[in-house]
Amino acid sequence: MQKSFKLEKQWVFGALAIMLAALLWSLDGVFIRSKLYALPAALVVMLEHILGFLVLSPFIFLSWRKIKLLKSKEWAAIGWVAFFGGALGTIMITKAFFAAMDGSVTFATVVILQKLQPVFALLMARLILGERLRKSFYAWALVAIAAAYFLAFGKTGLNLGEINFLHNAAFYSLIAAFAFGSSTVFGKRIVNHLDFKSTAALRFGLTSLLVLVYALATGDLFKFSTVTGMHWQYLIIIVFTSGAAAMFIYYYGLKRVTASASTILELFWPFSAVILDYFINHNVLSPIQIVASLILFMAFLKIVFGEKSPKFEFKAKIKSGLGRGARLGFPTINLDNDQIDINYGLYLVESEISGKIYRGLLFYGQKETFNEPASLELYIKDRVNGPADKIIKIREIRKIREVMRFNDAEELKRQMSNDLLELERP
Repeated sequence: MQKSFKLEKQWVFGALAIMLAALLWSLDGVFIRSKLYALPAALVVMLEHILGFLVLSPFIFLSWRKIKLLKSKEWAAIGWVAFFGGALGTIMITKAFFAAMDGSVTFATVVILQKLQPVFALLMARLILGERLRKSFYAWALVAIAAAYFLAFGKTGLNLGEINFLHNAAFYSLIAAFAFGSSTVFGKRIVNHLDFKSTAALRFGLTSLLVLVYALATGDLFKFSTVTGMHWQYLIIIVFTSGAAAMFIYYYGLKRVTASASTILELFWPFSAVILDYFINHNVLSPIQIVASLILFMAFLKIVFGEKSPKFEFKAKIKSGLGRGARLGFPTINLDNDQIDINYGLYLVESEISGKIYRGLLFYGQKETFNEPASLELYIKDRVNGPADKIIKIREIRKIREVMRFNDAEELKRQMSNDLLELERP
C-alpha cells in the first residue's frame, strides 16, 4: 500500500508543477511580453532562449554520461521539441499576438485557433505514445477545452464575423497550436528517458541555435542594437519566470503525468490569466466566465486528484543479448525496445509467453555501469526457451525503483539480489 500511495503522490506533485508552470506562462502573456513589442519576434525568442540556456547549461555537464547514451529516437524527439515547441511555436505565437496588438487582427482570431493545442496533443499522445486513459478522463478533457473557450470569450462574446481566418495571424496561431501540442507529446518521450533538468537544458540550447540561424536569415539579428536596458530587464525576468524557470518546472511535472493529462492541465494558463486580470486590473468576470472558471477548476481537481498513471501493457519481440546477465547469475530475456515509450526503471510485471503467465522483473534503462545505451530485459525464475522471434506480452504490476548507477558488477549483483525479493511480495 505504501508503494501505491507514493506513486499517486508523484502524480499529484507532477500535475501541480504543470499548473505552476502554466501560471508563470500567464504572467508572461499578461504582464511581460507586451513590453517587448517593439523588438522583432525572432530576436526576442532568440535572446530569451540564450539567456535561459546559460542558466540551465550546468545540468548538461552534470548529466553528460546519460546524454551521450541517448538513442536516435530520443535525439529526434529533442530536435522536434526544440524546433516546433521552442523555435517555431514561440515565434509564431509571438508574431500572432504582436499582430493583434497593432490592430491588424483581433485577439479572438489568435485565441480561438491557439486553443486547438490540447486537441492536437490528445490525438498525438494516443497515436505516438499509445496513451490509453479512462473514458472519464477524455470526457473531462472535452469539458475543460469547452470551458476554456467560454472563459476566453465569455465577457465580450464570440462574434465569428470578427474572426479573420485568412489573416497571417490565424495561420501563425494554428501553427503554434500544433507546435506546442506536439511538443508536449515528444517532450514526454524525452523525459521518460532523461532527467527533467537535462531535458530543459537541451531544449533551450538547441532552440537557441535554431532561432539564431532564423534571425540571421531574416536579418532580425542585425537589429540587436535596438535592445535597450529596459528590454534586457524584461528578458531576464522572463528567464526566471515564464522562460527557463517555467520550463524547468514543467518538465518536472511532465515526467510524472501523462502527456494527455499535461495538455489539459496547461489550460491553467488562460484560467490563471483571467483570474490575475480580475485581481490586479479589477476587470470583473461575466457570469459565463465565472461558471466556466468553476467548471475548469473542477476539471483540474479531477485530473490532479482523481487520475493516476495508467499501468503499461505491451508486446515485445525476444532478441539476442550479450549474455552478461547469465554471467552475473541473473539470466534475463532481452526484448526489442524500439517502440516502447515508458519511464526508465525496474518494474514488477506479469509476462505471457506461449499462453503461460510468469511473474518477473522488467528492467528498462541505460546501463551506466557498463557505459551502454538503454536495454529492455525481463527476468523470470523459470527458464524460457524459444525462437528469437517469439513475442512476449508484458503487463505492469507496479514500479519498484528508478534506474541506478553502480560502481562495479559486484555492487550491481547485490542490488539485483535485493530486487528479487519483490517477486515474493504480493
